[in-house]
Amino acid sequence: MIMNLNYLEETIRTSKYLVCLAGMEFMREQNVAYHRDSDESYRIEEKYGYSPEELFSARMFNTHAELFYEYYRNEILSKHLEAGKGNEALARLEEAGYLKTIITKGIYNMPQKAGCKNVINMYGNIYENNACPRCGKIFPIEYIKNSDKVPLCDVCKSTVIHPGVYLHGEMLSNTVISHAVEEVAKADTILVLGMNLNSSLCKDMLPHFTGKDLIVIHKEAHYLDEKATAAYHGAVSKILPEVAESILDA
Repeated sequence: MIMNLNYLEETIRTSKYLVCLAGMEFMREQNVAYHRDSDESYRIEEKYGYSPEELFSARMFNTHAELFYEYYRNEILSKHLEAGKGNEALARLEEAGYLKTIITKGIYNMPQKAGCKNVINMYGNIYENNACPRCGKIFPIEYIKNSDKVPLCDVCKSTVIHPGVYLHGEMLSNTVISHAVEEVAKADTILVLGMNLNSSLCKDMLPHFTGKDLIVIHKEAHYLDEKATAAYHGAVSKILPEVAESILDA
């Protein structure tokens, strides 16, 4: 594996269509707790009597909407997160024309908070498309935060608003998937941030990649690193800003 950052810098400089896949490890660097982390999972199950997967599911939303929204408000909507230096570096690279698209399963719009414009949120996000399933009216996040127990549509009155994120057990949008696949297929370089090549996002997207360079940045070595053109082991929030600074401030 090539560990010299000069290689990464040169690859970004010369790429014609650079696409980034952003993973959960990258989000953890910005203090986003992942519900499958053992400590977090145990805490949630102790508090609510259900696992995070059960709580954040279409079944819970449809059958126990009050409990679903108690969990959603307390554990999802209550987070106050900053974009972080890694996402700021991505925004700088995008603004300079190097980075074309970011694809992520994150729901907190971290790249957008840093200023990124071309972001595909595979699982939606907490800010947009909080919608009434019956009439389609869209509600801001504040409406859900300030609702009493279960947020109801103020037009349909009795219909529970669906959050703007995909829940366990729901099908992802074919339009969003197709858009992501098209971007990956156009890429000559893929930058995988904060996950290994065995992650679900990589397994879904990389079969459509026919470009030249596949570069991975994550904390610990993984046996699939050998499939990449280059692998860098360390925090994305430390490596990427250094690379962006070298490219843009030269």
